[in-house]
Amino acid sequence: MATTKRIKSPIKTQASVAKEIDYILNPEKTQDETCCYVDSQHCSVVGTAEQFQSVRQRWGKDSGNLAYHFVQSFAPGETTPAEAHACGVELATALFGNDNYQVVFATHLDREHLHNHFVVNAVNLLNGKKLQTDHEFIKRMQRENDRICRAHNLSVIEHRRSGEGKTYAEWIIDKNDGFTWRGAIRKDIDELIPTVNSLKELLLRLEDNGYTVSRRGKYLRLSPPDTDTFFRFSKLGQGYTEEEITDRILNKKSFATESVRTHTNTTYRKTQRVNYRGHLPIRTHSGLRALYYVYLHRLQSIFSSTSDYHLRVPVQVRNDYRRANELSADIKLIFDYKIDNTLQLSELYYSFESQVSQLTSRWGELRLNIALTDNPEEIIAIREDIATTESEIRTLRNNMRSCQRIYDRSSQVKGSLRALRQTRTSVSTAAKSNNPNHNITNERNDDNVNRS
Repeated sequence: MATTKRIKSPIKTQASVAKEIDYILNPEKTQDETCCYVDSQHCSVVGTAEQFQSVRQRWGKDSGNLAYHFVQSFAPGETTPAEAHACGVELATALFGNDNYQVVFATHLDREHLHNHFVVNAVNLLNGKKLQTDHEFIKRMQRENDRICRAHNLSVIEHRRSGEGKTYAEWIIDKNDGFTWRGAIRKDIDELIPTVNSLKELLLRLEDNGYTVSRRGKYLRLSPPDTDTFFRFSKLGQGYTEEEITDRILNKKSFATESVRTHTNTTYRKTQRVNYRGHLPIRTHSGLRALYYVYLHRLQSIFSSTSDYHLRVPVQVRNDYRRANELSADIKLIFDYKIDNTLQLSELYYSFESQVSQLTSRWGELRLNIALTDNPEEIIAIREDIATTESEIRTLRNNMRSCQRIYDRSSQVKGSLRALRQTRTSVSTAAKSNNPNHNITNERNDDNVNRS
């Protein structure tokens, strides 16, 4: 069973946007032995917060709610990381990608239950409209989630039809034999119906039992004893509208108790693994993308720490951190062009080289044209074309340099990651030996400091 929720507090500062994105993309949570389960739509997973901000500033909406955080959770043991990530890709596409909102998302593997995190830019990439996460949007998210789960043969909560009055929270409480006011009201009504002959008599009996009954507009509502909260009859669930209660009274229809109806009208299928046959739209990262992604995150976490851990890392790692901007440009190119191995990298390099050659020829033609014309308007237009062409050539040459750096650095990055793991192990061992009275909690705290 997969459930969805919106993290209640919207993200209102750029620093918070960056913090949330860093949290969901943490390789310690998103990586297993083979893959790194991170992805994005309409943006890159590198420099995402800055890309979000650029879109908001372009539309003049860089205030108020800047981004939103959503979670999709699966039952323990029900699915695999690859399939959970595939469901996340489909949900992100249905809710945000198709509507041109930037979203970055990842599958977290650090808990018993697999779950996907989504951080979404509040401003639309193409029209500047702000994302509305109202009640209708939440309902739409639930519907899309159920559709995706059924397509993957995962269990779902069979929601009762709209307006039947039981929220997911109530379903969980009722399933665990908990108390809800709606459940108590339904139970009292069920007990009184066999003893009355009309709806009016039922309302009088409810008032005798301490209920407050009133009508607001066209809606009949009641408040349980010693509470100030009113509940509409139409929101109590199937069989509790005025018409349905009247029909039950007149025909003396039997109606199951709350506990029985819970299992009759709301079905929860027992978890059962079924092999999914067909193509899963899984977009995970391995090879160069996973290697550079994890390395950059480790660099950022180590050197932003307040501990002296960074003083113990190899010299090459410290040199890489000093060139963090260069490394960020390299990893952005890897993700933007989906490069996973050196063969793809070489093909990309020669593609850039071919484009540079074509643009250089065009640049020469434009320079010749500007020398042969006397029309001031044509000269202005040609100069603009020259400036654009020169900018494109600079970008392509920068990308070629990135390709060369990635090719030269790949083996060194693997060695640096191994060195970081060894250093972290030695630091942890030293901390344990220096503090023989440490306990499990202290070990976890030390590990968290090292990771930060």
